[in-house]
Parts: sequence; structure tokens; C-alpha cells
Amino acid sequence: MSSGRSPACSIATRASATAEEIKRDNVGPWEIEATFKNDKFDHCARTIDEVVARFVRTSDGLLSLVLESPNWKLERGKNYPVHMKAGAANWNTEVAAESTSVSVPISDKRFKDGLRAANTLVVEGAGATIRIPLDQSLAALERLDECLVKNSQAADTNPFVAPKRQP
Repeated sequence: MSSGRSPACSIATRASATAEEIKRDNVGPWEIEATFKNDKFDHCARTIDEVVARFVRTSDGLLSLVLESPNWKLERGKNYPVHMKAGAANWNTEVAAESTSVSVPISDKRFKDGLRAANTLVVEGAGATIRIPLDQSLAALERLDECLVKNSQAADTNPFVAPKRQP
């Protein structure tokens, strides 16, 4: 049975320990992790202080940023305005909130390109500024794209043979 969630690959700042099967690979300080639950991707991770920053690539090619902190108490369903900077690229947008996390699809092409070249991602909200090191982000985001391609194609093979799972 399908869980209804789209397959995804991601790079992040903290790994989840609830996965059924995890395959890992490292790109500099980034841990690229293909996590499978019911034969669907979940995420990849790396820890920075108390905030988890996760880049998620879904099967439709959408890149999203998810920020999480157990210390946050946000209003679920509310959108919060933020200003993001990645190198010379700036972007004003809104993030959608859950109780301890926010997410935003990265739809601005210039900003998306800036993420691949920048050393730091800065997210400025009304109450705080979050700095996320992007060391070797170009290689990590390229590896994230490869993760999605490798694992999305595996689901379209023989349903009676377990697919080879790769980060």
C-alpha cells in the first residue's frame, strides 16, 4: 500500500533515526542519506547547533528547504515572512509552519543557483537570524539530484525484485 507521500531525497543538518532502511554517503561535511519507509524516500541530514536545515528533492523535481528546532513553538498552518540570502542572491518569501518546523519550496531560480555557490545561507525572520553553513553545497546538491534520479528509477523496475537502494 502506498503512504501517499512522494519519493524524495534531501540533504539536511540532522538525521532521523526512525527509518526502516538507510543508505549513507558523505560529500564534504554533508551526509547524503537515502532513507526508505515503505519503499519511499524520506531524507538526508547533517547537524548544525539546535536548528536542523534539510533540503528535500521530491520526485517531481521540486527543491524545498525545511528548518526544524525542538525549541520553536510555532502556529501550525501560519505563514511567516522571511528574507533569505545565499551569496549575492536575496529572496523575500514566506515559510509555512508546523509546530516546530517551517518549510518553503525554493521557486526562485536565481536564489536556487545562489545556494549552490554560497558559503552560508542566512534566513532572517522577525525574531531571529539563522546562519547555515553551506560548505561544499554545490557537490552536495548535485549528489542530492543524483540520489533522486537513482532511486526514482529503481521504483519503475521489476516489482518482484527488491530495488538497489543508493544514497
